[in-house]
Amino acid sequence: MSKYKFKGLAKRGAAFAMAVGLLSGVAISAFPSLSFADALNPLTERTLLLSSSSPGYHYLDAAGNPDYAAPGSGPNGKQSGETFAFKVSTNSSSSGFGAKDTAIQAFTFQYCTTAAGDCTAPGDNATDAIACTTAPATPCTDTDHTSDLNVNYPSPLEVSTIPSVSPTGASLVPRDNTGGNFAVIVGGVLETGWTLTTDSVEATATTGHQNFITLVNGVSTVKPAAGTQVDIVFYPTDTNYITNPGSGAFFVKINDYSSDTDVDPLTSTSIIDGGVTVANVMTDSIQIQTKVLETMSFSVGTINPDTVTLTAGSHGPCDSITVNAPIDLGNTSAENSLEVNTAYDGHSFWRLSSNSSNGASVYYSGYTLSNTVGDQINAMTTEDISHPGMEQFGLAFDTEDTPLDQTAGGHGVADTNTLTPLASAVDYDEGSGSINTSFVAKFTFKPSSASTPELLASEGTDVVGCTTGKMRYLGNIAAATPAGIYSSKVNYLAAPQY
Repeated sequence: MSKYKFKGLAKRGAAFAMAVGLLSGVAISAFPSLSFADALNPLTERTLLLSSSSPGYHYLDAAGNPDYAAPGSGPNGKQSGETFAFKVSTNSSSSGFGAKDTAIQAFTFQYCTTAAGDCTAPGDNATDAIACTTAPATPCTDTDHTSDLNVNYPSPLEVSTIPSVSPTGASLVPRDNTGGNFAVIVGGVLETGWTLTTDSVEATATTGHQNFITLVNGVSTVKPAAGTQVDIVFYPTDTNYITNPGSGAFFVKINDYSSDTDVDPLTSTSIIDGGVTVANVMTDSIQIQTKVLETMSFSVGTINPDTVTLTAGSHGPCDSITVNAPIDLGNTSAENSLEVNTAYDGHSFWRLSSNSSNGASVYYSGYTLSNTVGDQINAMTTEDISHPGMEQFGLAFDTEDTPLDQTAGGHGVADTNTLTPLASAVDYDEGSGSINTSFVAKFTFKPSSASTPELLASEGTDVVGCTTGKMRYLGNIAAATPAGIYSSKVNYLAAPQY
């Protein structure tokens, strides 16, 4: 049971800290071998970024095949990667105030359904009668509608170079099949010599899957000063990956240690910074689909494209968005097909609330409109207006004050659409206005987002009480665009920073 329960939350509380202070003289003389001070210093500015927030049983693209849902891409929740970013509180260096001159020799990560108490690995197989009738001693089998979290790293290999780093300094989670599949980055420097192992550590044999990661380095010289940024990245490959749970929120407890053997998060006397958690939650992808019909025309002259009228509607001020139907992008009178001389758009919404004290960021990951034989509509890799007659696929925020339409959910009317307190990234902040005739709205779509999530909006100083992103998608084709049924999947990822 040593690893099955989190340490009492009182260890991190102010009352406990005061008690230790009042009794420090007694504690030092009566128990000289115990060290409580370091365990009370929590890791700070903690965040967890997933390469995909899709449930683990979703791993195909919108056409039902894996062509555009590779490991580490937004639509693939079965083979996902993760980046843990945090700052240390203890000064482990050999100089400065409070210097410990003690190297970090281990990290552990424990995935649970709650932030404290008995640990059950996240997932919905154990409670699903189709998947498992009783709590099994062996891992449950994922189905097409359930999955349990599973850390599957049979052949872990350190990366030799850092594949990419975000503007904030936290490494993202690109697919990296050649350079390794995990990395420990301290103060922006790749630290090597780490060994990765996994285990199933639960209060009972509930899922049987691997939910506990240990990284050890017996000769580590990593001695970060207080406030140093640490990024630990698990890169997904075809054979090494993390399978997301099927639904709901989950929590990961993080510890760092001054020993490479004393790494039990409950009983260890080698913990450097107190055990703390990060949280994340599963969501589903937004699906977009359209058709390009067979056509032939020959003419000369100036073409004045038609105007598209948007549909108005409603949703509540902070209700969860529950309706997620595919977006039919195109002329509704012609089987939702795109036309050469007319631009078409569609909308979806995401909504975020989090009590993370250091704000949050929202990313997207996906691929452009593609048919089943590999033809793709060109993505708008740089911000641009609509050009009917030219292949274009892009997205942006729509901030028009037109009420949003979610009548199927019966949620009432919201008068404005605003990201506050999040701020939009510059390439995605002009999605309002005409896409035909006057060409006001601007869109962007980065194909690289399929492997490296693209930042959409962020807030770095305060909690996100409630914010709604109204996403607008643009589709244009050329006369020579190959006929076929085209589809896309765009996945939105939220990364709160605690």
